[in-house]
Amino acid sequence: MTISVIIVSYNVRYFLAQCLCAVQTAMQGINGEIIVVDNASTDGTATHLPPLFPTIKWILQNENAGFAKANNKGLTAAAGNFILFLNPDTLIPEHFFKEILAFVNRHPNCGAIGVKMIDGAGYFLPESKRAFPTPVAALFKLCRLADIFPKSAVFNQYALGHLSENEIHCVPVLSGACMFVSHQVLDTTGGFDEQFFMYGEDIDLSYRIELAGFQNYYNGKVTILHFKGESKPPDYLEHVQQFYGAMQVFVKKHYKGSRAFLMAILLQTAIMVSAFFSFITKPLRANTIVFFDFTLLILANIFALFFWKYVFHNGIPFNTFFVPYALVLYALVFTSILWMGGVYDSRYKPSQTISSGILAILVLLALYALLPEQIRFSRGVVVLSGVLGLLGILLFRKLLQPFKWLMGNNANNLSAIAIGSPETLPALQQFLQYSEHYASNLSIITTAEITDADAHIWNHLPASTIIFGWGKGLSIAYIIEKIQTIPGQYFYRFFNNKTNHIIGSDGRSEKGAVLSSEIKYNIALPAQRRMKRCLDILFAIGFYCCGVFILLAGAKGTQLLYQAWQVLTGKKTWIGYTGNHHQIPPLKPCVINTLGSNSNQSLTLPPTLIQKTDEVYALQYEWPNDIIFMFQHLNALFKNP
Repeated sequence: MTISVIIVSYNVRYFLAQCLCAVQTAMQGINGEIIVVDNASTDGTATHLPPLFPTIKWILQNENAGFAKANNKGLTAAAGNFILFLNPDTLIPEHFFKEILAFVNRHPNCGAIGVKMIDGAGYFLPESKRAFPTPVAALFKLCRLADIFPKSAVFNQYALGHLSENEIHCVPVLSGACMFVSHQVLDTTGGFDEQFFMYGEDIDLSYRIELAGFQNYYNGKVTILHFKGESKPPDYLEHVQQFYGAMQVFVKKHYKGSRAFLMAILLQTAIMVSAFFSFITKPLRANTIVFFDFTLLILANIFALFFWKYVFHNGIPFNTFFVPYALVLYALVFTSILWMGGVYDSRYKPSQTISSGILAILVLLALYALLPEQIRFSRGVVVLSGVLGLLGILLFRKLLQPFKWLMGNNANNLSAIAIGSPETLPALQQFLQYSEHYASNLSIITTAEITDADAHIWNHLPASTIIFGWGKGLSIAYIIEKIQTIPGQYFYRFFNNKTNHIIGSDGRSEKGAVLSSEIKYNIALPAQRRMKRCLDILFAIGFYCCGVFILLAGAKGTQLLYQAWQVLTGKKTWIGYTGNHHQIPPLKPCVINTLGSNSNQSLTLPPTLIQKTDEVYALQYEWPNDIIFMFQHLNALFKNP
């Protein structure tokens, strides 16, 4: 057998599916095998993908053993003369193996080969070629001089910035995201060192390959897409600690004396500096929109205050010390309720913003009513500032839509052009027809129309997102060539008719975006779950506030207050499923079921009816409906089993 491709996956099901399609296409006409080692993914990889790719060898582990150990597990099962270690969040071009094998035949001293990698936005990934870590290189990287002088042989020596990314070079370190190695070389050097859990193992293997007398080559003539970071820890600080921790393992293993001591100090400094800047900048990056909204609400409060003072209060100041504090508290409560309503989640919906804003105004009016008389100022100011703030937020979002830097991965609401080959276009059109993301602002272009266009047309396409339906007739190689000429110009998304989903990533530091044709239950959305829990608490508190009257109902009232306590402590939810289901997102045991009956009451209904009712509730769940449902079925709370 010529080639064994080893892919280690962890919770990257959708990216892995398209990766496997690309590898299978590239391996046509080559005697090879594909081995996937899954590190106990929890995203359905083990159940959904093996039936879709039955010819692939699957090794399903019971725990996340780390990148190095999983690759070695795959290596023991590999029969190829050459091994390709490949990350699951990659797409390789159709000519990949033919070009790499031809390169190996021309370079008999080759130990390992790496290729040019670009991220999902089309930008070159500097880790494609690297030097071994040294104290000087670590210092320049820590001081950001490597970023300031990316082409410098001195300041960016770790990423070999002086070497052209498009040429062939002998380099010390190759990336484990795409490393092509002879099985014979691995028999000599051994596989990955299992001391490394994630990161650093490719540096160590590259080092041992050179020690064994072989040469590592970077081939800039071959380019792959690496969406980057799909399996890395979601927490930036954890990622930094793992990365620099791996560097420390490498230094302890291979460096001695003062060099090792200096590197250890620099690496520890890097961890502390990165942690400090992460603590400062991460909240700012993650909550930019929140800060803007907070500022808008403060300005709306100030305007409403002065407007009400001079128009309805005869210019007389509000005689309370609480007014300045109220402005800030008002904005804080308003933005908190917007967050609870999911306004700051990945996908923006005007209707969601409006409903959450109205709820915020009602909550603020309720809180205002609870204030002592001496510090109240005006209900009119509360309502006016809320309306103005909500209108300002909606207008602000409208103005922000053309600016990608504030939209992150949220390309879903932007205009899109779908480009597909005759093979993929029908499936892509059908997928998008039933997708709520691009249906109203989508253009379809055939491969022939776009490939015949002049090069400058690509810079002026009337869209923010380009969806590539790749396959026969629209190759990955062609897509890679094009997006490199206009990196970051658009949001790039990728579709394959075998996997029937869309993937993409808009930067090397961002998690990717996925659109799937699978059923999405609204009740699984974080915002909906937050608001459901919030309503549970509010209703429970409301019942306790009316406790005296509820107790007049006797044992039924006592039972209701007990159930309110269970809801308040998180053991139950007020409204939930009638039956038990494994296919839909789980909920706590309920007090009132989706049929409007007390959950303690026995039912003699067909199971199919119960299941359908629960599925509709989960699928179409919107938290305001729970309020209506609760008042419609209050009588069910007082019914005995």
